[in-house]
Amino acid sequence: MKRVLTAAIAGLFSATMAMAQMQPVLDTVVTDKQGDGAIDWTNRIIYAKGIGAPNPDHPEAAQRAGAIRAAQQIALRNALETLKGIFLNSSTTVENFMVKSDVITSRVSGFVRGFEQKGKEKYMSDGSVELVMAIPLDGVGGIDDVLWGNTIGEKPSIAAFEGTKAKKAMVFTGLIIDCHGLSVKPALAPKILDESGKEVYGSAYVSREWAIKYGIVGYAKEVKAAAKLDRVGKTPGQIKGLKAQGDNATDVVISDADAADVRSAAQNLKFLSECRVILVVD
Repeated sequence: MKRVLTAAIAGLFSATMAMAQMQPVLDTVVTDKQGDGAIDWTNRIIYAKGIGAPNPDHPEAAQRAGAIRAAQQIALRNALETLKGIFLNSSTTVENFMVKSDVITSRVSGFVRGFEQKGKEKYMSDGSVELVMAIPLDGVGGIDDVLWGNTIGEKPSIAAFEGTKAKKAMVFTGLIIDCHGLSVKPALAPKILDESGKEVYGSAYVSREWAIKYGIVGYAKEVKAAAKLDRVGKTPGQIKGLKAQGDNATDVVISDADAADVRSAAQNLKFLSECRVILVVD
């Protein structure tokens, strides 16, 4: 069954807007541009542009429809290439992960092909057609669902905190980590570590339902904007990251004191299991 974009997504990424025209929107979100595609990590959407030319060997009445189909195929191909370049974690890209499994490769390729362009096309003076495809990362049947497979369980595999805990219990509804100036790169499954390298948060702490719904972490450009998001609740903890970690610089190291605060209350496992974590990056 074809997946059709919602009106909201179609409106945001309408094919009537060229990439350059979208720059003011992109400046307010965390964006990773790759060739003719890009990932909006704040809204968690991949989008890609495609331009199709009419076939002069076809009847004139059929040329426009052919150009649209060509633009759609090119946009989907660009979206797939963009998806392959996403960091899965600190050492692996989606493409690396796909290479390990023909089943994953088939599922990812099929997922991308399953989308249809929604909205108006932009017509060029030479008869070419430009359009944009938008593909959400999250949701049941989404790319998160496809990639995680059985690697994330219905319940978190970690049921109790390990490591030093603060003497006074600090209970949060979510966690915002300010990573400004650390050159942290977005990823689908980053980790939060203490200064000794012990994991404070990662895929082992989350439930599959919430990982698919939200993604393991969210990304924002400003702490104030992050604090207003429903994802982190009314009283999120706000801490400063110390440095990026890993070959892909996707993991974040926080101070031992901050790590102890997060681990101090068993209740904090709930917000972690629901992926209520946002990294604020440049």
